[in-house]
Amino acid sequence: MGYLGKLYIYCVKNTLGASNKQVLNVFKMILKQTKMKQLLTILLIGFLAVSCKTTKQSQSTPNENLKIYTDFLKKEHTSSKDYVFELFKKYDIVILCERDHGEITQYDLIIDILKDTRFQHIQNVYTEIGNSQYNDLLNDFLHNSSLTNDQVAKTALKMQRNMYPLWEKTNYLYFLKSVHTINSKLKDEKKVNVFNLDFGILWEASDEEKKNQSAMHSSDRDSFIAGGFIKYYKKSKTKKALVILNYRHAFLRDMFGRKNAGRFIADEFGSKVANVYINSFILKSTKVTDQEVPVTAIGTPHDGKWEASFIKSGKKDIAFNFANTPFGNDSFDMMPFPNNLKYSDVFTGFIHYNYFPDLRRVLGIDGFIDDEFYKELAKRYQFYDEEIPPKNELKTDYNTVMEVTYREEFSDAVKEIEKWVSESLNK
Repeated sequence: MGYLGKLYIYCVKNTLGASNKQVLNVFKMILKQTKMKQLLTILLIGFLAVSCKTTKQSQSTPNENLKIYTDFLKKEHTSSKDYVFELFKKYDIVILCERDHGEITQYDLIIDILKDTRFQHIQNVYTEIGNSQYNDLLNDFLHNSSLTNDQVAKTALKMQRNMYPLWEKTNYLYFLKSVHTINSKLKDEKKVNVFNLDFGILWEASDEEKKNQSAMHSSDRDSFIAGGFIKYYKKSKTKKALVILNYRHAFLRDMFGRKNAGRFIADEFGSKVANVYINSFILKSTKVTDQEVPVTAIGTPHDGKWEASFIKSGKKDIAFNFANTPFGNDSFDMMPFPNNLKYSDVFTGFIHYNYFPDLRRVLGIDGFIDDEFYKELAKRYQFYDEEIPPKNELKTDYNTVMEVTYREEFSDAVKEIEKWVSESLNK
């Protein structure tokens, strides 16, 4: 089995503790139905789905209409950006629970936060994704204001090419270019630093060193991510940190019987840590058998009622603490596993940034695979004992920019939201 297969199995086992048999059955079926690019895209949904069967959620009584939510929202006026800075007045470390890795509008918010003058007192951003072996080179690039636009584009692309075997999510490139633009207008002592926290290989290193780095990939990923953060944070001059972790990695409590990266961080820094859920989809139900690929229903919290209440209230960009609110008191239904949790048990607060149907997944990068990089990529595949796909196939898959809205991609979830909006208008 090649590197991508091992990566998938590693993610599943470290997320859910699934058995080898479960993982292999799912993986075999996925390989039959998808190309490599699509495999990477579904890693998140796939590894969350493997051992989660349709389950009964918390026994709290569901709200039967939108009024309890809309009445609350009428009194709330804090924007998502301002809310993050309000959190920094009380907490030193703020973790944003990232949406699907490929969703791009969330990075509009993140970039808006970074370019605010208030962020000059924070300066440091830590991201789950990105090759941690290149952090020194990355920040040298982000702090270099003498580069031409062409040099910026080429260097940012090089950083993206160093992630995993391949990483086609467009927003990472957008993020790096935007940080460079922000820094070009700041004094050296105020520039933004970005620290990637994920596994990676320093591809310019010796074969022996690359093997040593690769051996680290067998360790617990959440522990590795959190350990990297703790190391960089303790060395930092500023004791404030914005951390971007995807889904369960952002949880500050144990899930699935094991620790998440957020929990490791909270164990180290205690009450100095806050985490915030950014509105996104949830996984409603799954079905896994020896013959089937996981079937996961995509929805939004509480059968669309949350999102419908924001649409009905005209609250596109708003944020608040979960404690003692109708939203925070609702049962935690973000993932389909048995629990008696409320959202306020899992997250400090909630950011609603853009309506769900308008969220956008963007994949692919123009010029990502060229002839020169293909030669380097062949060496990397060889390092992992993997056969590289044909060059033209990779170019088709990775150089083509594809954009899809959640309205198009998750039409059933959108219909569920619109049903609540329509019903509330008829009352």
